[in-house]
Amino acid sequence: MKKIFYTLTLVALFGLQANSQTILTLEECINIALENNLNIKRARNNAISAKAGYTQSKMQFLPSLSASASHSWNEGLVFDQTSGSRVNATTLGGGASVGGDFVIFNGFSNVYNLQRNRYLYEASEQAVKSNELITEAGVVDGFLRIVNIRENLKIQNQTNDLLKQQLTTAEKREKAGTGNMQQVYDFRSQVAQQELRIVNLRNQLQSAKLSLIQLLLLDPLDDYDFQGVTPDDAQLEEEVENYQSVYDKARDFSPALKSAELNLEASQRAFKIAQFSWMPSLTVGASYGSNWSSNIKDVDGSVLPIDQQLRNNVAKGARFNLNVPLFTRFQNRTQMQQQKISYLNAELTLQDTENNLRNNVQQAYLDLLNARESYQAAKESLLNLNTAFEFSKTRYENGTIDFVTYLVNLNGKNNGELELTRAKYEILFRKLILDIYIGELNLDITNFGLN
Repeated sequence: MKKIFYTLTLVALFGLQANSQTILTLEECINIALENNLNIKRARNNAISAKAGYTQSKMQFLPSLSASASHSWNEGLVFDQTSGSRVNATTLGGGASVGGDFVIFNGFSNVYNLQRNRYLYEASEQAVKSNELITEAGVVDGFLRIVNIRENLKIQNQTNDLLKQQLTTAEKREKAGTGNMQQVYDFRSQVAQQELRIVNLRNQLQSAKLSLIQLLLLDPLDDYDFQGVTPDDAQLEEEVENYQSVYDKARDFSPALKSAELNLEASQRAFKIAQFSWMPSLTVGASYGSNWSSNIKDVDGSVLPIDQQLRNNVAKGARFNLNVPLFTRFQNRTQMQQQKISYLNAELTLQDTENNLRNNVQQAYLDLLNARESYQAAKESLLNLNTAFEFSKTRYENGTIDFVTYLVNLNGKNNGELELTRAKYEILFRKLILDIYIGELNLDITNFGLN
């Protein structure tokens, strides 16, 4: 019995653990997305590769050194380079050498290549930040969509409770003989329609949650929920900074714009490399080595000791190499044309990036202003709609107005609450988006009311 008891206890504990729900805040969602997002990981890998290319371009200014060693065996007729004789015997030989080359001038290729790779590396780092910005905006959008639907669902549930209360009252009045079945049927119809709205909103909420979970690359089979955010009324009333100031901050911060500017600089350096590819290159080099052979004999006919041969056969050398590209089958010309097109495309990319940034900031800023106006109008409207509804509710319960008039006022109150809620979250959303654009996103929970 003890074993059975312990087994059931463990099963119950594991069951509770398996069914435990994880509540995520907006800040936690953003951190998870930044850690899991594949585009960010890919951008970071590209930055590591670009850094390696930048480091290698620095190393190109150093001389190249190489060392070699060999051992050979030949059978039969050969010409022995070491002894300088033609022999027909088994020949053993070997040697070692070390050499180096240094580029004195190569048409500024190394200089421009270093600058190009530095710009590419810095651009790749900005690309990482740009992907992080895009990810943050996507998470904020998905998170606040969940919160908005949940608030809508809360309002609809309150309306459904009110309709059920009215239905109960209508049924009691009908049984007491002071009402009629038409009112009962009308309320039953409204309750059924309201429950259908609630079911649809619940489905939308589950879909929105799934979209956010997929964006975070979490397991959809795990139980996740998201902590609600309630906008602070004082923050909703804050004055909005003028557009030019917001755009200037966004432009100074934008990692996408910085990346495009750096890529333009890199394209310019690549074009410079192609422009100077017709110039001559000059390198210097030196070598030192020695070798030995079994065909080199001592006076007694034995093979001369290898160490002595290596000392005797030392070879030293130095060289200057001047390379002038007289004719390259138009390869230099074609390369210059291609790099020029790449440079022009980089200019277009920069212009397109700046246009997109301006359009996004303008749209978010205008949406914020519109949301503030809608919020003020919705507050005043809801006061009147609530007053009208309470008045019509009292008159309907006293039998002085019909059901249609009561329903119109109820729907007006619901729509007013929805418009106010939508305006609140629209303000919060646009503020967060603008904060992301200008690099001032602050997710400290003291900035929000959490529920």
